[in-house]
Amino acid sequence: MSVIFNDASTRETVEAQADEIAKIKIKIRKLTVARDAATLKINEQYNPQIKELEAERDARELALAPLVAARKDELMGKNKSASSPLSMYGFRTGQATIRNKSGKPDNVVACELLESKRTDCAKVSYSLDKSGIKKALKKRDAQIEELFEMEVVERFYVEPKTDKDVGE
Repeated sequence: MSVIFNDASTRETVEAQADEIAKIKIKIRKLTVARDAATLKINEQYNPQIKELEAERDARELALAPLVAARKDELMGKNKSASSPLSMYGFRTGQATIRNKSGKPDNVVACELLESKRTDCAKVSYSLDKSGIKKALKKRDAQIEELFEMEVVERFYVEPKTDKDVGE
C-alpha cells in the first residue's frame, strides 16, 4: 500500500490526489470486469454438465426414496441410515416447524390468542412507517416534528470521469 497523502495546501495537490484515486478506481473496474468475464466463461463451460448431473441425481433420489422407505426395517433396522460400498443413505429428520392447522390466517389466530391472554404464544410488534413520517414532516405536522427531523448526510466521494482517458 502506498503512503496516504495528507497535504491539501493547494488546489493542485488536492486534484492530483483525487486523480490518483480515480485511476485506482478505474483499475479496480477493469480488474472486476476481467474477473467477471473469466467467471462467466467458466460457468458457461461447466454449468450445463453440472445442471444435467444435478437433475439426474435428483431424479434418482426421488425414485429410490419410496423403495427404501418400503424396506426401511430390512435395510436399516433401527438406524436412520445404512451404507453401501460408495454411499451412506437414509432419512434425515428435519427441523420441527409450526404449521397453522386452523385454516385461519396467522394474524387472525394471533389476535384470538392475544384476546384469550395467551401472550406466551402470540405477540404484537410495532414499527415506524418511515415513508409516512417523511410525508408528515413535509406537511409540517407539529406532533411528528417534535419527534423526528429530516437529516441529510454529506459524504465525500471521488469518481473517475468516464469521458476522459484516465491512465492505468
